Amino acid sequence: MFDKAGFDSYTEYTLHVEHMPKVAKTNINTIAKMAGVSTTTVSNFINGTETLPISEEKRARIMQSMRRLKYRPSFASSQLRRRTLLPGKVVFFFGSHPQQNPFRTVRNPMLGELIVVLEQKVREQLRLALVVRHVGDEDLQADWNETLSDAEGVICYGQLDRALHDSCLRRNLPLALISDNPQIATRGLSELPSVDCVFFDAASHLQILFDHLRGLGAKRFVFVSSWNIERNHPKGFALEAEAKVRRFRELMDAHRDIGGELLFPPMPENGDPLFEARNAFDFLGRHQAALRAADAFIGHNDFVAQGIIAALRAEGRTPGPGALVCGEGDYPECRHSIPAMTTATYDQEFLSNSVCEVLSRRIKDNRPRDERILIPSRLIQRETTGSVLA
Repeated sequence: MFDKAGFDSYTEYTLHVEHMPKVAKTNINTIAKMAGVSTTTVSNFINGTETLPISEEKRARIMQSMRRLKYRPSFASSQLRRRTLLPGKVVFFFGSHPQQNPFRTVRNPMLGELIVVLEQKVREQLRLALVVRHVGDEDLQADWNETLSDAEGVICYGQLDRALHDSCLRRNLPLALISDNPQIATRGLSELPSVDCVFFDAASHLQILFDHLRGLGAKRFVFVSSWNIERNHPKGFALEAEAKVRRFRELMDAHRDIGGELLFPPMPENGDPLFEARNAFDFLGRHQAALRAADAFIGHNDFVAQGIIAALRAEGRTPGPGALVCGEGDYPECRHSIPAMTTATYDQEFLSNSVCEVLSRRIKDNRPRDERILIPSRLIQRETTGSVLA
């Protein structure tokens, strides 16, 4: 169900889940005494409500005391009195759009299926409930604090926000970051802090697809990029979209016997990912020469590839041998297209298990390890490159 903070699935599992036991019973008075500061200073540090800056020395002493005592504040337990036993919560944020309504986050083709797998793994391995939420104002520390008030851990997909990281730090909350690029995107952070990250390399998918198409004898490539690139959206472009563009250029430079063309769709009025197929189709309608000349096409993702297929058909070409087409992402919405689309993706089970392992170690060790876990990717060959339906 959706609670006032976001998407919550705990009610289905109320009878099967118990709270993670607290390792030590303590309160801010204990923390203040150990750190040699006042309880007001500890409270202000945890909530980010200090009027005057807390010195780095005091911050370090407070964090060290919280970690030594394995203390994590839980305002929800002091404010709420429930008659049924509810599981603790791991809060999921779409870091690239933290203010986005949770319904839109769940229906995002990049995230929807992953969230389902994550929910199952978090429930089974951590005995916690996964909650998809958004924040009212990403620039307000108080909004992040309120959104995280009943959290036992945090999963952030995409961009890491300074205020989110600061709230997790102050509340000693385990944080696992999921990234689609080795270069982690941040907002408001001058340098990347110590954070545990599970990532897949979306640009490497392009390498997998290129090698597959080249093995089938393709000689003339077209890559249709995302609209969300720096030239269209300089203040908020996707790092993985730019990484794919760079990788395609590198591939063309490394293989002089193969021709290639990069095409950049414009930024549409409708930025919904589901609109990318139409945007790519309309754009390619003005590039018939590229559609006629190439024998292999790669879309930034499966939706862009669907637009390519529609544009090829409009030119009288049949996707498959002679007009090979690949997408990226293995989106459920495109998985059963006609013809079925060859694509590349990462292992969602592997990623979800790795996230749970990171959170489990973080809860146990009580400090980030600055881990970087790379998730393997794979090719899924289907009809658009001549295979039978897979």
